[in-house]
This record gives sequence, C-alpha cells and structure tokens, in this order.
Amino acid sequence: MNCPKGKNQYSTKFLAETSLIDIHIHRNFPPDQGPQNVYRCEFCGEWHLTSKSPERNERLQEMIDSGELRRMQQARRWE
Repeated sequence: MNCPKGKNQYSTKFLAETSLIDIHIHRNFPPDQGPQNVYRCEFCGEWHLTSKSPERNERLQEMIDSGELRRMQQARRWE
C-alpha cells in the first residue's frame, strides 16, 4: 500500500534510519541540512524521513559526533 502522503516508506525504524544515513553519505549533506530524523506515519503505519524534526536522529548524531559520517562521505567521493 502506498502512503497517501506520497513519501518513501520503510517497514522498520532501523531501515528508515539506515536510509537516512545513506542519504547523508551519498548526497553529501552537511549535518544541519537534509532529512534529520524518522517517524512512524499515522496514515500508513510505515516509517518516513523528515527534515522538520526538532531533534536529529540518534544514530545519525552519533556518526556526526564520531566523525564517521564525514569519513564515509569522503570515501564516497573516491568511488
């Protein structure tokens, strides 16, 4: 079933978080730009990404704090 909001759907929070991180790596977003968190949709029950969250996703924040996100973004440029 497609979400009436037209957003990409993820069946689990983990998959949505993984996609969130992948998007930051592959699109080379600065930490404060792009989608920042995930949420469970009240319409379809699946998980979506959002750039309008008041707080950043914990897994994404840990990767930013450790420098892992930046390292992965740099490695992506060399592919």
